Amino acid sequence: MDEEKSNIGKRIKQARLAFKPRKMTQQQLANAVNVSRPAVTQWETGETKTLEGENLHKVAETLKVTVEWLLYGKEEVSRTNHRVIQEPSNVSPAPPIRGMVPVISWVSAGRWREPDIALDAPLDWIPHIGATPNTFALRVEGDSMEPSYPPGTYLIVDPDRVPEPMNLVIALNGDDEATFKRLTREGKTWYLTPLNRQYPSQPLDSLCKIIGVVIWSGRREV
Repeated sequence: MDEEKSNIGKRIKQARLAFKPRKMTQQQLANAVNVSRPAVTQWETGETKTLEGENLHKVAETLKVTVEWLLYGKEEVSRTNHRVIQEPSNVSPAPPIRGMVPVISWVSAGRWREPDIALDAPLDWIPHIGATPNTFALRVEGDSMEPSYPPGTYLIVDPDRVPEPMNLVIALNGDDEATFKRLTREGKTWYLTPLNRQYPSQPLDSLCKIIGVVIWSGRREV
C-alpha cells in the first residue's frame, strides 16, 4: 500500500472519529462531500488514488482541518528562495461545530415533531454550531422570499424556539403545507409575510401553526 495514501487515509479517519460532540460516521462524511460511503472507506484504507482536487477541499472543510494537515500532517507553509515562510492567516478560528443537521423535505418539516410518523431519510447533512437533536434544515423553494432568500438557500430551523415578531419562521397552514415567511404583527393580528411584494401577507389563523424559527440561512459555495 502506498505510504502517502495510507497516511492521508489515517488522518481522515482520525479527524472523523475526533469530530465533536460525537464522531462523524463514514456515511455522514460521504453525504457532506457528495460521494458514496464505499469511497470514504477506500480513502481511509488507502485502496484508492490519493485524495485530490475538489474532494480534498470538501473533506478538509467538512472535518474542520486544513488541506495541508490532511496531505502532510502539518500546517500550511510556502517555500520562496529555499526559505520556509509561514503564511499569516486571514481568518480567525471558528467556534467548534456541534453536530450535523439533516436537510429534510418540506413535507417532512410539517411532521418533524409528530410522534410515530415515519419520515423520509434526510436529503443531505450540513454542519451547524449549536445543533440540537430537534434542529433540521430545509432548502428554499419558490420566489416568495426573494430577493433575500432565493431558491436553493439553506435554512436551519429550531422547532423549540418561541417565535417573536419579525422572526423568520416555518409555518404549517390549514392544508398541512409548510411555508417559509416572516412573522409580523399589526395590533392583535399576526401575519405570515413574504418578502416578495408580488405576494400578499396571510393572517395567522387557528388553522395555521408555527413549527420552527429560522436560526441560520446561507448558500453552499460548492
